[in-house]
Parts: sequence; structure tokens; C-alpha cells
Amino acid sequence: MQRAIFSAFIAAFAAGCCCFCTCRCADRQYFPDDPVPVAPTEKVALFNGENYDGWDLWMKKDDFAKPAEEVFTVKDGAMHVTGKGFGGCTTKKAYKDYHLKMQFRFTGEGYANRKGKTADGGLLFHCIGPEGLYGGIWHLSFECNIIQGRTGDLIVVGNMKDYPTLLRAKAFTDDKGRWVPYPNSKTEVRSLIGRGRVDNLYYDPNWKDVESQPVVPPERPYGEWNDLELICSGDTAEYILNGKTVLKLFDLAPAAGRIQLQSECHTIEYRNITIEPVAKK
Repeated sequence: MQRAIFSAFIAAFAAGCCCFCTCRCADRQYFPDDPVPVAPTEKVALFNGENYDGWDLWMKKDDFAKPAEEVFTVKDGAMHVTGKGFGGCTTKKAYKDYHLKMQFRFTGEGYANRKGKTADGGLLFHCIGPEGLYGGIWHLSFECNIIQGRTGDLIVVGNMKDYPTLLRAKAFTDDKGRWVPYPNSKTEVRSLIGRGRVDNLYYDPNWKDVESQPVVPPERPYGEWNDLELICSGDTAEYILNGKTVLKLFDLAPAAGRIQLQSECHTIEYRNITIEPVAKK
């Protein structure tokens, strides 16, 4: 009975945070040039399988980086990202209250400081501000990490020097920082401000950042296509990998923004990228 009461309290607490923060954060314009977020009214393709219409390309200016048009190419209807540099492709539009679906797979090899390391990429959402506010590379945002062996971690992609309190996220975790789906008396509310991460439900504490690192189910073997979903509703977000919920977040600020796919010095492909309204429960 005590556990049930505690779980009900936790659920009510999260719901209260959602209602309060959604009004403040979903439609707030954080930077003057940020597009006004829109909620999809029907299912549409964000990538047409032929070119990058509707997307902006950006690469960090490193000695080893290739021009964006050479890094972000199209192959067999998919975004083929060579990984020769750090950068991203970002939707021109900003979105709120949506269900995003996509596929990804790792191929090829690593470059520069990712050579010999795990295959790496990422889905950034609620992106705000100009390109490069994080390390001269990415937008300020939240990341659904796409990395060999631990896809589904949250990374708060923030700038602690110039915007130390602009980004905020919360999740229920154990004492090691791994998300837990069923809160109990030992659950922590992990509050991240500015930077930080939360490990996904299936995170293996023995994970190592080496190319021989095996995948951890529900992630599929290297070279196979994975299904990834992101459900953003109000100030909450849910990551779903190959049909399994791996992480849930709440009290997100910002609660809307553009969507970015990373080049992170490893070849990766993205395809079948669609966005649709959040299903009513």
C-alpha cells in the first residue's frame, strides 16, 4: 500500500510539473531568430529521400572536416552521413507536441578522435539558438544519444559558460543515474540544469567506448536498421528503441524546437524520418 501511495504521489508530481511548465516553455521564443514551433496535424515525411530540402546543413570548422555537402549525402533513399567531421542537419521548422519516427544504422568507420571508438551519431530535439552554440558544433538542445551499445541515453547539450541555466530536464532514476520506469521509495528525481545526462533503462555499466563494444539489446547488431521513436508531448519526452521504451523525461525546458541529426566522426545512415501528431490516450 505504501508503495502504491508513493507511486501515485510521484505520478501526480510529474503531471503537475508538466502542466505548469508547458504553458511557460512550449511557445517561448528563446532566441530572436528561432522559428515559431508548430504542432503537426498529420503524418508527414521530414526527409524526402532525394535531397535535403527543408534542412539546414552545418559543419564545425576543423582541419579534418569536409564541407557539409560532402558529409551529408543521399544513398538509396537514406541520409548517408560520412562522418568526416562534427556537424548536423537541422529542420528549418521548429516543432512541438509530436511523434517522430525514424530508422538509423551504423556503417563504415570512425574518423579523427572517433577512430577506434564506438560508432556514434545522435538525434537532437528542442534545438534553439544558432548553430554552434555548443562547442562550435550543435544547437542548444536535448539529445537522444545514438551510440553503439548505449543508444537512448539523454544528454543535455548545453553551454555552461554563456547559458548555464537555459536548459532543464528531469527524470526518475536509480542512485547510479539510470532511468527507472516504475518509481518507488528508492527512486531519485534527477534534475539537470544546463548540462548532464541520464542513462537509458538498458545501460550496461561495463560499457566501453571502443569499436569492439557489443550492442546491448534492444539495439540491433552493427549494420542492421534500428527503429527509433521520439514522443514529445507538452514538456515530456519518451524514447522508444525497437519497440521498447528506454527513457522518459519531464519538466523539459525548452519544450519545443528544431530537430537535428548529427555527424559525429563516424559513418551513419538515417531514413524514413516522419513526424505526426501525438496519439490521444
